[in-house]
Amino acid sequence: MKRKTKLTKLDILSEIYSKAGNNRFITMDELETETGLSGNEIRAMAEDLKEEILIVEHPEGFQISDNGMHFCKTRWA
Repeated sequence: MKRKTKLTKLDILSEIYSKAGNNRFITMDELETETGLSGNEIRAMAEDLKEEILIVEHPEGFQISDNGMHFCKTRWA
C-alpha cells in the first residue's frame, strides 16, 4: 500500500480487500503491521466499515462482505 500522511477507512478497506478479499481473513495484527496504525485507530475505522456492511469480523479476523466486494470491485477493479 502506498503510504499517505493519514490513512482513512477506505485505505483500511483497500488493505483488507487486497490481502484477504472475501474468501480469506486478515487479523488486526496484520493490519497494524501493514498500515503502521495502532489497533485503536484501526478498530474505529473497522467499526465504521462494519456499520456500512462493507466488512465482517470473525474470530479469525476481518473479511470483505458481499456488499463490500461489489463496492471494492467498482472502485478498484
